[in-house]
Amino acid sequence: MRELSANELAASPDGKILVDIRRPEEWRTTGVIEGSHLLTFHKEDIAGWLSALTKLASPEDDLVLICRTGTRTGIILDFLYGQTPYQQARHLDGGMLDWIDHDLPVVAADSMTV
Repeated sequence: MRELSANELAASPDGKILVDIRRPEEWRTTGVIEGSHLLTFHKEDIAGWLSALTKLASPEDDLVLICRTGTRTGIILDFLYGQTPYQQARHLDGGMLDWIDHDLPVVAADSMTV
C-alpha cells in the first residue's frame, strides 16, 4: 500500500520518517506535521534531493512523503519505485490539505530544522 491516510498517520506516527517535500512558502502557509524533515523536491536537481534523502532515511525505513495534496508525492513515489531501492516508501494521501481538513495538529515551519 503506497498511501497512508491522515488518520492512519496520526494514530501511528512512531517509527515513521516524515519528509515534507513542499516549498518553504507552503510550510509557512499551512505549518508542518511535527517531526517532519523539510526537504523541498526540485525536479531540476533530483540527484541532490536523493542524496539529501539518503541522509534522512534508508530504503528499509518507514518513509512517508508529504506534499500539499498528495499529487507531487505520488509522482515522486513512481520515480522512487521505478528507479531507486526505496520500495517501501509511502505518501500522505490527500497531503497536508487532508491533514488540516481532519483538524490534525501542525507546528510552525520556523520551529523545524530545514
